[in-house]
Amino acid sequence: MNFTKLTDYLGKTLHIHLVSNCADWEIQDVALLDNRQLHYNKNTLYFGYYEQLGQKPGWPPQSIIAVPDISDTAIESLGFVTDASNIALVLEQDLFALFNQTKNVIETTRSSSLYEELTSLAAQTKSLDSVLNSASIHLGNSLIFSDMSFKIIASSTSIPVTDPIWKENIRQGYCSYEFISAVKELEPVKNASLTTDAIEVSCSESPYRKLSSKVFHNGVQIGFLLMIEGESLFMPSHREMLSTVSHAVSYTITRYMPDLIEGVSPYQQVLYDLLIGTPSKEVLPTLSKLVFPSRMAVAYLRPAQYLGRRHLKEHTSRQLKTRFPGSHVAYHQNGIAALLPLKNAVHITGGLLQELKEFADTEHIRIGISNAFSNMESFVMHYEQAYAAMELGQKFSAQEIVYYYLDYQIFDLFSETKNPETLGRFCHPALALLRQYDHKNNTQLYHTLQVFLHCTGSIKLASQQLFIHRNSLVYRLNRITEVCQINLEDPDTCLLLRLSYLIDQYNGL
Repeated sequence: MNFTKLTDYLGKTLHIHLVSNCADWEIQDVALLDNRQLHYNKNTLYFGYYEQLGQKPGWPPQSIIAVPDISDTAIESLGFVTDASNIALVLEQDLFALFNQTKNVIETTRSSSLYEELTSLAAQTKSLDSVLNSASIHLGNSLIFSDMSFKIIASSTSIPVTDPIWKENIRQGYCSYEFISAVKELEPVKNASLTTDAIEVSCSESPYRKLSSKVFHNGVQIGFLLMIEGESLFMPSHREMLSTVSHAVSYTITRYMPDLIEGVSPYQQVLYDLLIGTPSKEVLPTLSKLVFPSRMAVAYLRPAQYLGRRHLKEHTSRQLKTRFPGSHVAYHQNGIAALLPLKNAVHITGGLLQELKEFADTEHIRIGISNAFSNMESFVMHYEQAYAAMELGQKFSAQEIVYYYLDYQIFDLFSETKNPETLGRFCHPALALLRQYDHKNNTQLYHTLQVFLHCTGSIKLASQQLFIHRNSLVYRLNRITEVCQINLEDPDTCLLLRLSYLIDQYNGL
């Protein structure tokens, strides 16, 4: 609502004298002049007394000023500066009544128009991200929406989150158990009412102020909105606007993202609790009531081509449970953490790997597979194996779509070193000698030794893989022992050489 429309509306109940109307700025908030303002906002309508004008920081761009008399003679004697200002006069006794009435009008108009804009955008895009980005621009600050388990569902990119703590939460897609516990201990959180009223939830660990508003569906809380103060400092209107955004988010989820309000199974909940670091003593009571396979493995599924979070939850997870009966899933780190039953197999069988490859190809996903295990208390460790298999597999075998941790376990060990670039010092010096010799003489002794060791010292297998005669291989091996002065019949030497080749591969050599 602009200045002209507002004064026309207010003039129906109170006598207002319009002095000047030079600009068509939208009025988004109201404030009282207190002589402590360092600057004025052109989208704020200021109320005060004539005696307060002329002091720093000067005349407000939009104002309603109280004077003792609003007759033409009295107004002429006051001498208003009207250049590029919107000014109206009201009698002193009507100032506060007019202020309260204006505040109600602005809040009602702002809430109604904001809600209509956001719900209309939701209907067009069917996207919570779009709604959150638009709302973020209106509020002038970043926004985050989290579900009841503190899983990050969406965050604004139009105004990105700069708070380091929440940036990390967004990066990993969830909040840790310790973080959640600390938030729940904040007094404003413990005393919050079951409404969408915004409350301040700032904490000493972060320099950024924060407002939070609950999000409901059919009277049941399904999550919360968080606004983090940035360049736009908190204003009273932010509380009311955040509450409006909460209603718009609820509308969007109900109509276009019903998967977010589906019930969570006990299996899904306990897997998620374990993944975010919930202490065993809190999980064990639930864990003891559930039945798990005697042998199992963890699979981490990530889309190979992005089809949306909804597709992952509604389609991929259901197809997984159909293809592999007895599986349980949780959504974690922008993917699916799945518990796969192995029946009575001690290890991951070739048959299961082939099934997973077919499934991954059909569903356009990549899969990391952990080693087999039997105790649910080691679920998190095996999830980390599956996740590491995915990361390392994509690095070293990008053409594959299923990665078995056992094939990358040694690389995971290398990645645990503080300075992976120093791994080279553990390599057998023979490899450097062979690289130098090959470069100087245009030979292939480095690769020959690598294949020979990979074939566990079999002359027959190595010569077949190298496509050379066995006598040629024997000649090369003799040359290798001469150049490097090594004994290829010593098991410790061969072990160190094989390890050295793996280090070279890890370092991209």
